[in-house]
Amino acid sequence: MKLGQMKRIDIFIAISLSCTAVFLIMLIATKGDAARWLVMENNFDYSYTDHFRHIAFASDMKNFYFNTYDATFPAFAYLLYRVLVLIDPPDKPWDVNGWREARDYGFNILAYIMLTVLLVLIFKLIIDKCLPEEGRFRTTVLTSALILSAPFMAGAIERGNISFLTAVMVLAALYLKDRDSAVCREAALILIAMAAGLKLYPAITGFIYVKEKRWREGVRLLIYGLIVFFVPFAFVGGLPALIRYLQVLFFFENQGYCSWTNIRNFLLSVSQVLGQYENSAYFVKYFKIAENLYLVLCLLSLFKTREKWKYALYTAGVMALYVPYSYRYVAVYMVIPLIMYLTERQDDQKMIYCILFALTFTIPFYGYFTGMGADFFIFLPIYIMMIYSFIEEWIKTIAVRG
Repeated sequence: MKLGQMKRIDIFIAISLSCTAVFLIMLIATKGDAARWLVMENNFDYSYTDHFRHIAFASDMKNFYFNTYDATFPAFAYLLYRVLVLIDPPDKPWDVNGWREARDYGFNILAYIMLTVLLVLIFKLIIDKCLPEEGRFRTTVLTSALILSAPFMAGAIERGNISFLTAVMVLAALYLKDRDSAVCREAALILIAMAAGLKLYPAITGFIYVKEKRWREGVRLLIYGLIVFFVPFAFVGGLPALIRYLQVLFFFENQGYCSWTNIRNFLLSVSQVLGQYENSAYFVKYFKIAENLYLVLCLLSLFKTREKWKYALYTAGVMALYVPYSYRYVAVYMVIPLIMYLTERQDDQKMIYCILFALTFTIPFYGYFTGMGADFFIFLPIYIMMIYSFIEEWIKTIAVRG
């Protein structure tokens, strides 16, 4: 069967699982060194850090915003973490740096594993709903390929980052928003508001309602979002906590470090490769301009495109590449446009997107031999995908009209 005749989902699975299988063989051949190369920051000591750091914060709800700059989530997220604290509460609050103590306390690790398994099952259910024509076997293999990929297994799950949950919530919302049931459509609004209440920047998904001129739903989404964002601060210190949180956001907005995970830091990494990193303090203001131009271009492309799956591409592209202080786990947001892409008719979509999605959601074993970090090979397909989509929307359109 020729490549063009294969189903896109089969091509994705073949590429993704083939690379992952080669990596598993490499684990044996390299005596585990490939695993150290793959894991975030090349250090397993920080496994589950994100989950249990915020668990530790939520053990002292009145003070954590004032005791650390690492409390980067809105207050709604800490209400969720507080519920997890109450499952097995400590005798006294953990220190803000006491995530290891929180991790090792009682059955907290077991609770994390159970919650992760539950989330994977929900993720599989949503994929089944989005792709009913593919059958249960294909969607099971697809879900397995995604979970075993570096953004999930060696990113959001290994680090315990809530991005997996927010991605699932947004994906569910995009499935529900076009259902005939009014209850489903309202649930979509609430899910988006809650996702934004956990991670803030999934709020960009609301622009899809503006694009589709669904004004009444858009207004309700805004109301839900404001409620979910502001009301929970009453439980974590009130107005002073809100002000402190905004200060934290401002602090991180002005940070930069070498990585491949977002526009600003990608350019900082390039400057380091070119031997110009000592001038980065001068360059960074231009890198901020570049990332904001990227944000604007994503939004303009969202309003220009006629391909519905690209609504998810341009909003998830912001979540994956714009946020100034982020790590590998933000790549999981690209699963949202992937599933939307697979829901479109076969003959309407270019195969290059399928290949780039597969190269994102796999384990890029080939990067091990280059001496570069895994993040470069995880995020490079995303950058290529976004650039190609911009060319499709703007340059090719202009050329056709010319």
